[in-house]
Amino acid sequence: MRYPKSLSPSALFLWESDREEYYIKYLSDNRSSWDAQSQPASVGSAFDAYVKAHLHKDLFGHDGDGEYDVEQLLETQVEEQCRAWARRAGLYAFERYFACGCYQELRAELEKSEEPPRFEFKLTGDVQGIPLVGKPDLWYKLGVHVIYDWKVEGFCSKSAVSPKKFYKSCRDTWVPGDLIKATRGGGEAKPHKKYVEVEHHGQKIGQHWLEETNRKWADQIAIYSWLMGMQVGDEETITGIDQLCCKPTPVEEGDQWPLIRVAQHRCRISTSHQEALMARLHDCWDTIHSGHIFSDMTEEESKARCEVLDMEAPELDDPDGLWAMVNERQYRG
Repeated sequence: MRYPKSLSPSALFLWESDREEYYIKYLSDNRSSWDAQSQPASVGSAFDAYVKAHLHKDLFGHDGDGEYDVEQLLETQVEEQCRAWARRAGLYAFERYFACGCYQELRAELEKSEEPPRFEFKLTGDVQGIPLVGKPDLWYKLGVHVIYDWKVEGFCSKSAVSPKKFYKSCRDTWVPGDLIKATRGGGEAKPHKKYVEVEHHGQKIGQHWLEETNRKWADQIAIYSWLMGMQVGDEETITGIDQLCCKPTPVEEGDQWPLIRVAQHRCRISTSHQEALMARLHDCWDTIHSGHIFSDMTEEESKARCEVLDMEAPELDDPDGLWAMVNERQYRG
């Protein structure tokens, strides 16, 4: 059995949601080396490329010696089998994000950052004895640390994705005439009915905690914040998430792109959630290193199940197998 060098937010999610899949992906001696990017994941990566390239150019006046050139980012972040489609889909999502004013609002915030904003950077470190790894989309500082993330959800889905609750604002990115009547004033930002605003170090955010909106998001951002140097339980850091919620109504002939609504989330993560998250990480790490992977079985039964999974693992080297399902599940959040 192999042992992982670190834990990431997505690895913890897979461990807790489907331990057999986790074993095959991370622990099996026969684990598959093929982990192809899915189409839903690729559109999120392509959108990231466009938004980060444009923000870097607007803020710093250059592309960082090519590091933030949009084509370079697309080549780095989007795998070849998806790139042609994702280039068009990601650009469409970015144009919708820009059209509704969300891009301009974020750019204005970043222009006030007390330190140069950082985009798409890898973090590694040991937190309370657990080696962790993460890759935040964006970090900046306005009195306190702000860790920012974009979510493109439902772009390839056959059903509409609804905004998560407690959003600070939500707006359509289309206008009347785009085959459907705008339901929120054609771009007018409106808060969730249960959103209660408070001021935190000069920033207007929600009174609620991020885990009340989405526990997986809270896990992800908490781990990023610890790797940035914040203490477990720190409630000062602000989370910013722009959720692009897609609805499968065709806007353009040919590509059949969905309608997109942007929900902006601004809040913090509670001490209690962070402490519980750290306990879950310890449980995951300790269980892996005990060798007793399936704790709902006896140790002998667990070892026997691992041997069966070792034999099955090589059969999963195909695009329609495990990895496609895992990637899509992780992407949908």
